[in-house]
Amino acid sequence: MSKLADRIERAARPRAAPIGFGLATERRASPTLLCLLRLDKEQVSKVSDAAAGGADAVIVGGLEAGKLGQAIKKLGDLPIGLLLGNAERAAVAAAREGGVEFGLLGQGAGAEGVLEEGVGRVRSVGMDTGDTELRVLSGLPLEALEVPAVTEPLTLRGMLELRRLSLLSQTPLLVEVPPEVDASRLQALREAGAVGVILDGKYVDKLTALREAVLSLPARGRRREERAEAILPPLTTVPDEEDEEETEYP
Repeated sequence: MSKLADRIERAARPRAAPIGFGLATERRASPTLLCLLRLDKEQVSKVSDAAAGGADAVIVGGLEAGKLGQAIKKLGDLPIGLLLGNAERAAVAAAREGGVEFGLLGQGAGAEGVLEEGVGRVRSVGMDTGDTELRVLSGLPLEALEVPAVTEPLTLRGMLELRRLSLLSQTPLLVEVPPEVDASRLQALREAGAVGVILDGKYVDKLTALREAVLSLPARGRRREERAEAILPPLTTVPDEEDEEETEYP
C-alpha cells in the first residue's frame, strides 16, 4: 500500500464518538479530507512551504522523476506524486525508482502502467466520463480519481455529478478547489465522494487556512451505501400441532 493510499484510508474512515463516564481526554483532530498541493516545475522550490503548511501530499508536473531528488528530501515523510499524463509503463517504473509515491495517469496512458507494482496510481477523469467507463474503472487498482474544479457556484446537480463519478467507479475523488473555498463547500464535496482536495501551487500561502477549514469539519459519518444491513434467515413454516394429521391405526 502506498503512503497516499494509507492516508486516503484513514481520512475516509468514519470516526466513532468516544464513550465512557470518565473525563474526556483531549484528542488531536483527524482530517477527514486530504490537502494536496499541485506544483509545476517552476514551483518545485515551494515544497518546503507545502510541508510547513500541512499538506498531506504534493503533486509535481513538468519534471522527470530523476530531477525530484531534492524535493523528495525536503518533503520527508510526505508522499510526492508525479503528473505522468499519457506515459507508458516504463515511465511509471522510472517514477517509482526515483522515489515517487504515486503517479497521475491520463486517459491515453499505457494500459500496462496500472500493472506496475510499488507505486500508487491516480487516474484523471472528466465530468463527462460515461457510466460504463466508470464501472470498468472500479476493477482497476487505483487509489483515487482526480477531477477538475467544479463549476461555480456548486449546485445540487454539480454535487450529484461528483457523486456519480465516485459511486459508479467505487473510487474516492481528489477535487481541485479554489483558494477561497470555505468549510461548508468542503463538507459538500466530502459528501459527494471527495477524499481530498487539490490546491494550485501559486496559492501555497492559502494552504494553512485550507487545512484549518478541513479540521473544522464534523466527523465523517457512514454513507448510506456503506451501512451494514441486517440479513435475516428465511422463515421456515412449522405446522401447528392441531394441523397435523393423526395416524389411524387398525
